[in-house]
Amino acid sequence: MRGNTLTFLLLFFFFISIFPVLAQENWDNALVFNVTADMRYYATEPYRNSQHFWGAVEAIKKVGKGSFMIVPGDVDPPQAVHEVITNVLGADYPWYPAPGNHELDVPEYAEWLRQYNKNGTTLPNIVRKGPPGSEEMMYSFDWQNCHFIAVNQYYDGKIDTGADGNLVPELLAWLEDDLRATTKNHIFVFGHEPIIAMPDMDNGRIRHQGDSLDKYPQNAFHFHQLLLNYNVTAYICGHTHNTSFSNINGIWQIDPGHARGIEEDSAPNVLFAMLLKFIEEKKKTGMTEEMALQEYYKSNETQVKKTLFYARLDSVDSYKKIMAESAILGLNRFYQDYKQGGDAKEKIIEAFWANSGYTKSSFFKIYAGEKSVKVEIYRDDGRGGDYSLRQTLILD
Repeated sequence: MRGNTLTFLLLFFFFISIFPVLAQENWDNALVFNVTADMRYYATEPYRNSQHFWGAVEAIKKVGKGSFMIVPGDVDPPQAVHEVITNVLGADYPWYPAPGNHELDVPEYAEWLRQYNKNGTTLPNIVRKGPPGSEEMMYSFDWQNCHFIAVNQYYDGKIDTGADGNLVPELLAWLEDDLRATTKNHIFVFGHEPIIAMPDMDNGRIRHQGDSLDKYPQNAFHFHQLLLNYNVTAYICGHTHNTSFSNINGIWQIDPGHARGIEEDSAPNVLFAMLLKFIEEKKKTGMTEEMALQEYYKSNETQVKKTLFYARLDSVDSYKKIMAESAILGLNRFYQDYKQGGDAKEKIIEAFWANSGYTKSSFFKIYAGEKSVKVEIYRDDGRGGDYSLRQTLILD
């Protein structure tokens, strides 16, 4: 009997030691914010619908928009992302971008980001602007009991577009100075590329492993050690399009994946909708359906080839090898079968999603409590459908 009592007490104190924060934390008083990433051109006019980034932002509004949104990169074109966020969540709703590789490839997009946070003073609650050469694209801000740091991983020590994800000594020195100065309970660092890319939580897809921050392992190690030494709560990244969370030797890395709704415009329902609109417009000019399909293919070759390949409407080994004549025939078959509906349409849909390996659209809703942090992971169905709470993670 005494042995059973002792065992019970040991188990009781063991579980109490694991879950004290969960039992005591009052999430009602927590700071709440959202994280999205890698929506890219799915925020532009042709994709302004519920199946793409607009739909993700509508879902955020539905579950609670919180105080602001963090976006760790690939917001090209940034003005389109800004328009969607402000249209859905309000003109005064703050969103804090960290630059990704794609917007920095286009000078006008990079300049838009500079102007958006001109001299590090445009965004609310900024406490420190970036180092010389990246004053606007690196910054830190405070909100309630939290400190946030946006890192421009493409800063080369002189200009804000000179590096390729290499965390140079000048960047690390600025980061350490900022980390040393804060006294907030929770610290979040966000930047585009992961320390090391992790597989998607659902289908295990891996992208950008070996060519993210881990491409420069020594500087990535120093970055990791800074986060560890200054008790950073989490490093928030993007780039991979895969939703993941992992504890990397004591540092939480959380990646919201992409928030573009359907990941590729080669998805069958997206291609069919675009085809339908294109054909109707061309018919008004006297063009036949067959001619319109050929015209669409000429302007959207990559999109069409991806659809045909993943839907197994062509027998070649790679969509890049599909010949034009074969692709046009396959596109016509796709259009007729999809328009017909029934089993023919379902066969295309099932084959595409089984073979493409694309990941579901996601966003994070984060609660920063007094002692711990809760991350809610929301995902759609992979085909532009409704978002649902998939998993809850406690960072403590």
